[in-house]
Amino acid sequence: DALAAMGEASCWLLQALKENPNAALAGATPYLRLFGLTAGGVYLAKGALASARSTDGDARGAKARISLARHFAEHLVPETSGLKTAVMTGHTTIVEAAADVLAA
Repeated sequence: DALAAMGEASCWLLQALKENPNAALAGATPYLRLFGLTAGGVYLAKGALASARSTDGDARGAKARISLARHFAEHLVPETSGLKTAVMTGHTTIVEAAADVLAA
Protein backbone atom coordinates (compact mmCIF):
# COMPACT_ATOMS: atom_id res chain seq x y z
CA ASP A 1 0.00 0.00 0.00
CA ALA A 2 2.82 2.40 0.83
CA LEU A 3 4.49 1.80 -2.52
CA ALA A 4 1.18 2.41 -4.31
CA ALA A 5 0.61 5.63 -2.33
CA MET A 6 4.15 6.75 -3.16
CA GLY A 7 3.60 6.05 -6.85
CA GLU A 8 0.30 7.93 -6.98
CA ALA A 9 1.68 10.91 -5.08
CA SER A 10 4.78 11.01 -7.29
CA CYS A 11 2.73 11.01 -10.50
CA TRP A 12 0.43 13.69 -9.12
CA LEU A 13 3.38 15.82 -8.02
CA LEU A 14 5.07 15.62 -11.41
CA GLN A 15 1.86 16.70 -13.13
CA ALA A 16 1.23 19.46 -10.59
CA LEU A 17 4.72 20.86 -11.15
CA LYS A 18 3.73 21.50 -14.76
CA GLU A 19 0.20 22.78 -14.17
CA ASN A 20 0.16 24.29 -10.67
CA PRO A 21 3.61 24.68 -9.12
CA ASN A 22 2.19 26.20 -5.92
CA ALA A 23 0.10 23.07 -5.35
CA ALA A 24 3.19 20.93 -5.85
CA LEU A 25 5.21 23.04 -3.42
CA ALA A 26 2.43 22.84 -0.83
CA GLY A 27 2.67 19.05 -0.98
CA ALA A 28 6.45 18.92 -0.59
CA THR A 29 6.62 18.37 3.17
CA PRO A 30 4.11 15.50 3.36
CA TYR A 31 5.72 14.03 0.24
CA LEU A 32 9.11 13.88 1.94
CA ARG A 33 7.55 12.16 4.97
CA LEU A 34 5.74 9.73 2.64
CA PHE A 35 9.00 9.01 0.84
CA GLY A 36 10.88 8.43 4.10
CA LEU A 37 8.28 6.07 5.54
CA THR A 38 8.02 4.13 2.29
CA ALA A 39 11.77 3.79 1.87
CA GLY A 40 12.23 2.93 5.54
CA GLY A 41 9.55 0.24 5.33
CA VAL A 42 11.07 -1.26 2.21
CA TYR A 43 14.58 -1.42 3.63
CA LEU A 44 13.46 -2.77 7.00
CA ALA A 45 11.36 -5.42 5.26
CA LYS A 46 14.33 -6.43 3.09
CA GLY A 47 16.52 -6.68 6.17
CA ALA A 48 13.93 -8.75 8.02
CA LEU A 49 13.57 -11.11 5.07
CA ALA A 50 17.33 -11.51 4.79
CA SER A 51 17.54 -12.20 8.53
CA ALA A 52 14.74 -14.75 8.36
CA ARG A 53 16.52 -16.58 5.54
CA SER A 54 19.98 -16.36 7.09
CA THR A 55 21.71 -19.40 8.51
CA ASP A 56 24.52 -17.54 10.29
CA GLY A 57 23.23 -18.53 13.73
CA ASP A 58 22.39 -15.02 14.97
CA ALA A 59 18.83 -15.88 16.03
CA ARG A 60 18.52 -13.04 18.55
CA GLY A 61 19.66 -10.44 16.03
CA ALA A 62 17.35 -11.85 13.36
CA LYS A 63 14.39 -11.79 15.76
CA ALA A 64 15.18 -8.19 16.67
CA ARG A 65 15.35 -7.08 13.01
CA ILE A 66 12.09 -8.87 12.24
CA SER A 67 10.38 -7.30 15.28
CA LEU A 68 11.59 -3.84 14.29
CA ALA A 69 10.33 -4.25 10.73
CA ARG A 70 6.98 -5.51 11.98
CA HIS A 71 6.58 -2.59 14.39
CA PHE A 72 7.46 -0.11 11.64
CA ALA A 73 5.02 -1.75 9.23
CA GLU A 74 2.16 -1.88 11.74
CA HIS A 75 2.57 1.52 13.39
CA LEU A 76 4.27 3.91 10.97
CA VAL A 77 3.64 2.73 7.42
CA PRO A 78 -0.17 3.17 7.73
CA GLU A 79 0.47 6.94 7.81
CA THR A 80 1.38 6.78 4.12
CA SER A 81 -2.26 6.73 3.01
CA GLY A 82 -3.00 10.00 4.80
CA LEU A 83 0.23 11.55 3.59
CA LYS A 84 -0.69 10.73 -0.01
CA THR A 85 -3.97 12.57 0.52
CA ALA A 86 -2.14 15.53 2.06
CA VAL A 87 0.23 15.70 -0.92
CA MET A 88 -2.56 15.59 -3.47
CA THR A 89 -5.23 17.74 -1.79
CA GLY A 90 -3.57 19.73 0.99
CA HIS A 91 -2.71 22.63 -1.27
CA THR A 92 -6.32 23.82 -1.31
CA THR A 93 -6.37 24.84 2.34
CA ILE A 94 -2.84 26.24 2.25
CA VAL A 95 -3.64 28.48 -0.72
CA GLU A 96 -6.89 29.64 0.94
CA ALA A 97 -5.14 30.32 4.24
CA ALA A 98 -2.37 32.26 2.51
CA ALA A 99 -4.92 34.40 0.68
CA ASP A 100 -6.80 35.08 3.91
CA VAL A 101 -3.65 36.00 5.80
CA LEU A 102 -2.49 38.34 3.05
CA ALA A 103 -5.94 39.96 2.90
CA ALA A 104 -6.05 40.57 6.66
